[in-house]
Amino acid sequence: MPTAKEIVNESRKELVKEIIENMKKGFLFSQDRWDKEAIRPHNPISKAKYQGVNRMRLAYQAIKKGYKDPRWVTFLQAKENGWEINSKEKGTLCEKWIWTKEIKELDEDKKEVKKIIQLKVPIVNYFTLFNATQITGMPEYNKKEKNDTELFELANDLINCSECPINEIAQEKCFYSPIKDEIILTPRRYFKSEEAFIATLLHEMSHSTGHESRLNRNIINVFGTNEYAKEELRAELGAIFVEADLNFDLKGENKIDHTNYLKSWISVLEDNPDELFKACNDSSKILERIIENYNNYIELEKNNKQEMEDCVFEM
Repeated sequence: MPTAKEIVNESRKELVKEIIENMKKGFLFSQDRWDKEAIRPHNPISKAKYQGVNRMRLAYQAIKKGYKDPRWVTFLQAKENGWEINSKEKGTLCEKWIWTKEIKELDEDKKEVKKIIQLKVPIVNYFTLFNATQITGMPEYNKKEKNDTELFELANDLINCSECPINEIAQEKCFYSPIKDEIILTPRRYFKSEEAFIATLLHEMSHSTGHESRLNRNIINVFGTNEYAKEELRAELGAIFVEADLNFDLKGENKIDHTNYLKSWISVLEDNPDELFKACNDSSKILERIIENYNNYIELEKNNKQEMEDCVFEM
């Protein structure tokens, strides 16, 4: 009987194999338009927001199966809430790496106490989740969409919360310079849509999180090298996950723009399948940093607005 680690590793190989096949066809998840809800999986019972490897697993499965509901629960959670897994439905395997262990030892007074220790080698386990689409009885999910005005404001807020300067210059190329620590963008008015502008902005902001003063990734690389491709994969996944968490949907051609680097990643994943999972973990850190900065900026603006209103009222 295979061990939990063997089951997880085999599942990883299958996932990477399918993604590489997709990349060879020119796309990451699906050649069809996919719903942003699919790539922000969460558990409505435990309130867990799945990140890293498990986010990739659940997002890929949701897009593959056409699920448009981001909610995932275990069999037991469904049963405890009176929901029923539909006949013949199969769950999606997620992995769990346990890095701590509780032990008992004697203190100075020879009394037994519990202590949490860090493990040098993690314990690997897994669990199975079912999407709400596979379940009968769950409450209906209500999705929200951003209108054009909200997208315009979102772009402005992202620019203002950036940890490095963002300059719009009349040129075709958009890039992040790790040497100067600045983002250069084609003027906003030249983008085909507000969505396209935000997608590019987030890709470059994702790169900027790798600066040595932030997440300190290896981001100074020569174009065409494996290291360059690895960083592009991290920035692309980070941007896609941020888009989903900010309730911003790629439409039409904008989704296709995210596939431009795919072929350069194939050899990287073929050489080392684990590179996908390393990229997933790094992209989660990118997401956390950008979202935290964004939320802090929104909160600051909210407080400033309140102070101004209070000041006017006192006058």
